[in-house]
Amino acid sequence: MSAVPNVSEIPLARIELVLDQFMAWLQQYGETSWDYQTYFASPLGGWAKGLYYRNRLLGTVAVSPMIFSEAFVPSARRFFAPRFRFPIADAHYAMGFAFLAQARGDSSLHARAVHFLEELEEERCSGYKHRCWGYPFDWETVTGTVHQGTPLITTTPYVYEAFREVYQLDADVRWREAMACIAQHAAEDIKDYPVSKTAWSSAYSPFEKKGGVVNASAYRAFLLTCASTDLNEDRYWTIAERNLNFVLEAQRPDGSWYYSVDGIRDFVDHFHTCFVLKALAKIDQLRPTAKAWNAILHYESVQ
Repeated sequence: MSAVPNVSEIPLARIELVLDQFMAWLQQYGETSWDYQTYFASPLGGWAKGLYYRNRLLGTVAVSPMIFSEAFVPSARRFFAPRFRFPIADAHYAMGFAFLAQARGDSSLHARAVHFLEELEEERCSGYKHRCWGYPFDWETVTGTVHQGTPLITTTPYVYEAFREVYQLDADVRWREAMACIAQHAAEDIKDYPVSKTAWSSAYSPFEKKGGVVNASAYRAFLLTCASTDLNEDRYWTIAERNLNFVLEAQRPDGSWYYSVDGIRDFVDHFHTCFVLKALAKIDQLRPTAKAWNAILHYESVQ
């Protein structure tokens, strides 16, 4: 197997071609989609997943056909739920078009980025004073049902980044106002739970009453670190640092992190680990003295 080439070694023309092909695909396919969660976004899928959490044996029987279909017949997703707009996807599209608009100096790409910000404004959770985002469907978890439109600290930071990147491109005051509103949500609506003298765990949503999920604290620590710099608000860093300390203290001797420190969800997987590492790397870029990089180096050293 040949080594994966360094990005700097890939011809620019090839990268441009890939980007153009993707934009053509997006134009043809549309901005809504299915994903791996689609199977459990329907009433039937939600019931099966809930059963799995209540009764492992019967639940395994119920979810197995869906897991098989996801792996071998993913086109069957359409029979379980409609296509959705995903705020995380729209946020990434906005960031991508903003980066490309800056690189190419193309106003039409800037307009595409703005389009996705406007879609995000329409998708925000209703009934909340501050801007926030969650899933467009009910989601079954081991602790209960997270209902559609519930703000999630694992979704909202991506939207903050989207507004941030477009604001850096065009300095439109609307985007800065959105950033300030999102930061207020993260600071005021998402609660903290003390774990040690210097570490506080973030809740996952405004309704969670325990905390303990490591990637949730990492997401919130990043968002509020970013907001403290962007908006010149030291109070956001005060909160972010407590959540960051929780993430650092939760790191295990082998460099990994459990999904949660609640003693129930003590599993390790690659994608939640990625979320944590990515947040730490971004925090280090903003505040190199915050010890975030030390945790990354420790993770790398023992892998």
